[in-house]
Amino acid sequence: MLFNSIDYFLFFVGCYTIYWMAPGRFRKYILIFFSLVFYGYWSLSFLTHFLLFILITHFFVLGILKTRKKIFLILGVVINLLNLCFFKYILTYLQFLSKEGEISIPFIQSLSEFALPLAISFYTFQMIAYLVDAWHGKFSESPFLNFLLFILFFPQLIAGPIMRHDDFYEQIDHAKLNWDFVHRGILHILSGIIKKVLIADQIAKSINPVFADPAGYDGLSIFISTMAFSLQVYGDFSGYTDLARGSAFLLGYEIPENFRSPFLSVSFSEFWSRWHITLSTWIRDYLYIPLGGNRVSESRFMFNTITVMALAGLWHGNTYTFFIWGFLHGIFLAIERFTFGKLNRKDMNTKQKIIGFIYVFIGFNLVSPFFRLDSLQGIYKFWSASTSTAKNFIYKPDFWLLIFACYLFQFVEYKNYFKEKLQPYTHWLVPIFTVLVFFALVKIENPVETFIYFQF
Repeated sequence: MLFNSIDYFLFFVGCYTIYWMAPGRFRKYILIFFSLVFYGYWSLSFLTHFLLFILITHFFVLGILKTRKKIFLILGVVINLLNLCFFKYILTYLQFLSKEGEISIPFIQSLSEFALPLAISFYTFQMIAYLVDAWHGKFSESPFLNFLLFILFFPQLIAGPIMRHDDFYEQIDHAKLNWDFVHRGILHILSGIIKKVLIADQIAKSINPVFADPAGYDGLSIFISTMAFSLQVYGDFSGYTDLARGSAFLLGYEIPENFRSPFLSVSFSEFWSRWHITLSTWIRDYLYIPLGGNRVSESRFMFNTITVMALAGLWHGNTYTFFIWGFLHGIFLAIERFTFGKLNRKDMNTKQKIIGFIYVFIGFNLVSPFFRLDSLQGIYKFWSASTSTAKNFIYKPDFWLLIFACYLFQFVEYKNYFKEKLQPYTHWLVPIFTVLVFFALVKIENPVETFIYFQF
C-alpha cells in the first residue's frame, strides 16, 4: 500500500474517520487494528512473523525490567539481529547459490524473490533501541499495547523515521485534533507528494535510461545523472517522511523529522546530521558512542567512524556495493576530521562554507552509483561512459527545473518555513497548494512507483 496510491488514500480516510469519531479510550485500539491491516495488506504470513518478534522482544524487555539481568538484553538483541541477518543477507546468499546451481535446497528454491519481510531493517533497529533503553533504565514499565502501537504505528512502519519510545509514548492516549496539527499535516502531505511524484519520479524518468545504458549517453549526462540520482533519493525518501509525518499529524501524533536540507551542508559531519537523521542518531547512540565516540585517540576515532559508516551502508542492502558506499562515507568523515578537526558552520567564513559545500556535493555524488548499482562491473561500465561522445543527453530545461525545485524545497526546510514562517498563513495556503498539486498531478502521466527505501 504505497503512500502515493489510491489504496492508501482510501485506507487513511477510513482510518481517520473512524479514529476521530470514536471515544478517546478506543483510539489506541483503532490505530493498532488499522496498523495490522496496513502491514497485512502486503503479507499475512510476514505479519504473523512480525507479531511473533514483537512478542519475543517484549518478553525480553519485561525480563530486563523485572530482573535487571543482562542475559535478557543480550538474547533480545541477538535474536533480532539474527532475524535481520537471516532474511536480509543469509537467505539472499543461499538463493544466489541455488540460482547459480552451486547448491540445491528445495525450500530455498521455492521462496519468491520478495522473501524479505517488509520494513525489517527499520523495525529491528527500533526494537533493539527499545531493549537497550530498557537496560539503561530510561523507563520502568512497558505496557504491551503501548509497545505494540509504538512498533506497528503505520505512518512510520515501512521506512521510518526510526522512532524512540520517548518520541511516542507520551503522545499515546493524549492525541487531540487541533488546527495546528491539521494544517501541518496537510502541508507535509502536499510536500511529500510534490517531492515524490512531481520531483523524484520525474527525475527518475530522465536518469533511468542513462543508468540502464550509460554508453548511449554523452559524458556530461553521466556526471549529471549521479547528481540527479542523489537528489532523486532525497526527494523520494524525504517525500515519504513528509507523507508519514503528515499522516501522523492528522492522527494527533508528531513523529521525528528525518531530513533537513542535507545538500546545503558544508561538511560531511553536518550532512549526516541532516540526512536520514533518525538513522544517524541511532548509529551514534547505539553503535558509535559504545565504541568510544569522540573520547578516543585520533586513529581509533577514524577506525570507529569508518567501521560504523560501513555497517550503516550494509544496513541499506545486501550487496557489497552498499558496504563500499558506507565505507567511502566513513573515509570522507575521517579525512574531514583529520584535516580540519571539528567543523562548525558558525565558525566558518563564506569562503570555507563554499569550499565545504562543493566538497560535500562532489564527494556524495561521486559515490552515489554504489547506492544504485549492485556490482563493481556495473559501476566501472557506468563511469567508463563518462568519456562517451554519444549524441543522447539529458540536460534539458525541464530537467533543470526539477533540480531547482529540489533545492528550493531544501531552502524551505533549512529556514524551517513549515513550522514558523508559513504558520500564520496556513488557513489560505493549504487550499491554494492543494488545488495546485491536484492540477499538477492530473497533468502527469506517471505509473505509481514504489519508494526507494521500501526495499530496505
